[in-house]
Amino acid sequence: MYRVDLYINGQKADLFPDESIEINLSVQNIKDISKVFGGFTNSFTIPASKVNNKIFKHYYNVDIDGGYISNLRTNAFIEVNNNLFRDGVLELEGVQMKQGQPYAYSVGFYSNVTSLKDKFGEDTLNDLDLSAQDHTYNDTNIETGINSYVAGTGDAVIYPMITPVTRWFYNSQGSHGDGNIHYQNDPTHGVFYYDLKPAIKLQKIVDAIEAKYGITFQSDFFDSADFGKLFMWCHRRAGYMFKDQPNGSTNDVINFTSATGSGFNTTTDKFTFNQSSMVDMDYIDVAVTSTDDYAISLYVNGELYAKKEDTGNATVRFITNPNDGDVFQIKFSPIAAWDASVINLTAVTASFVIVPITTPVNIATASTSATQTYTADVIVADQMPEQKIGDFIGSLVRAFNLVIVPVGNGKYDIEPLDDWYAEGSTREVSEYVDTEEVNINKPSLYRRINFEYNETGAILGEQYRLQNDIGYGDLRADFAFDGEEFNVEVGFDNMLFERLTDTYVNGVGLTEINVGQCVTRELEPYIGQPIIFYAAGNLRIPLNNHWSYTDMNDGANQKQDMWLIGNVNNPTAETVTKTLNFGTEVDPYLLQGFATGLYNTYWKDYITDLYDRKRRVFIYNGQLPLGLMLALKINDKLTIGERNYIINQMKLNLSTGEAQMELLNDV
Repeated sequence: MYRVDLYINGQKADLFPDESIEINLSVQNIKDISKVFGGFTNSFTIPASKVNNKIFKHYYNVDIDGGYISNLRTNAFIEVNNNLFRDGVLELEGVQMKQGQPYAYSVGFYSNVTSLKDKFGEDTLNDLDLSAQDHTYNDTNIETGINSYVAGTGDAVIYPMITPVTRWFYNSQGSHGDGNIHYQNDPTHGVFYYDLKPAIKLQKIVDAIEAKYGITFQSDFFDSADFGKLFMWCHRRAGYMFKDQPNGSTNDVINFTSATGSGFNTTTDKFTFNQSSMVDMDYIDVAVTSTDDYAISLYVNGELYAKKEDTGNATVRFITNPNDGDVFQIKFSPIAAWDASVINLTAVTASFVIVPITTPVNIATASTSATQTYTADVIVADQMPEQKIGDFIGSLVRAFNLVIVPVGNGKYDIEPLDDWYAEGSTREVSEYVDTEEVNINKPSLYRRINFEYNETGAILGEQYRLQNDIGYGDLRADFAFDGEEFNVEVGFDNMLFERLTDTYVNGVGLTEINVGQCVTRELEPYIGQPIIFYAAGNLRIPLNNHWSYTDMNDGANQKQDMWLIGNVNNPTAETVTKTLNFGTEVDPYLLQGFATGLYNTYWKDYITDLYDRKRRVFIYNGQLPLGLMLALKINDKLTIGERNYIINQMKLNLSTGEAQMELLNDV
């Protein structure tokens, strides 16, 4: 017998003398091939002793204030003969009462991978600190990002040619409106700067997740050059990035440099209303001197109270009915941020006014002594798609068939399944296994496995699905097996990009221009799940295919460079080694299919082995020595006799070393 000790938040818990603690070990189970968060699990009972009652704060007593929070998991670990067996988390499941007294606590012990899910909770990508990738919304950064990285973002932000509003086309001789991006020296058509949204490198999202939760992903996959080419489009809202939306900026608070009266603080640029003699403040006047169009916003206690638009020299009035202690702040911005990234107010005076009888009286007056300049900033976190962090990681796991394995101290190995199995050891266990009584079962498998992205509503993707009865990049894997269907679902949109043709040349004049069209078949702005893509390199557009770009100063620019964005990892057919499609769909730019999709690269070997005619499920019973129990990893292969096996799952009694092993013969 081995001595088993359980520690909860560093405190040793009491165990029943005859309680057998069993741990179920599993990562990738043939019954759930897309299982994201695995490791080990088990439930058992521990006595309601004085020690354990103190740990769980007498949970059975509902009248205790500040009691144990049962819906939160707490850190725990198990030792066997004073040797660490597993770190994990413990969850209180309930209390068993006998004759009105607590008898036992039911607890669950789980892998730290499960704890990782708990860490993420309901947090979304918008909750990440991506401030290192924030940048000024100006011509330089947008134009640079079209074919290179935006300066100051750590080679992490680009501006891909994806339209969120208008469907682009190319006609060298036709009308130059309504989406035609052929170059003409005409600022009223082509690609407008406000059409474009940034995209951020997936590696930076992963880095931000590590920083937020104090964890480390040890991953050759995440560090690879190919993963470094993957980007997520910052498409939080349908349509333009800023139109009809508050623009993120650090420069939108009016900086008042002098004030008269009382209540105004020129350091914080805030006015605090102090009510006296039942006198209310009736209105605030903001007098502006400017040649630009602008919006003046009044904030009360940090919340937007009112917003008014004007142009040139004007006085904007806000009617007020404040409560004592209310704090007011005045901000300014363009009327539509995509319409002007920089505006100037040459003078501003704010008057806080009461009308006790008929004559207005200023409580306070604040003025500026310098021009107020608004420079729009792209706050990347504010532009990130609304996706839960757990769903983001889960989608990567399912797309690339990754496994996540905790290795202690907040570190997790995360690698493609085949690579992870290759890192395991081979252990001879014949002497510890009963080979006289063995059950050999057929595997419980599926007749079809569907590998699917989100069902997109973007125009080309929807047309493809309607014509082919399957989404672009999806795959149906059929097998000669009498089972059910199983879905491996990835929570991203797989965009079908488009290599534009010159429609003037009877629709056959193929250009070098490759774009994404994020609009519906009705040509309305579309938003679905996050869009990821490869930025595979730079395209140099020949002179006869130059495209038109209109900048913030209404300048028409002849452009010939852009990122090659799409589903392949390299710019030429000879160099493509990865695609984001599960199948071998034709790439719209390179005009051929590739056998290096997600299924063939990350899933095929595992699935093929599962369905091999020689594959069986072997049920062995054994008794493992302590050294083997402590050293065994789930990616280890076990040798019994002359045959090697892969661990599908194992139930291990920590007190006795007894093991029930469900193994797959290595084919």
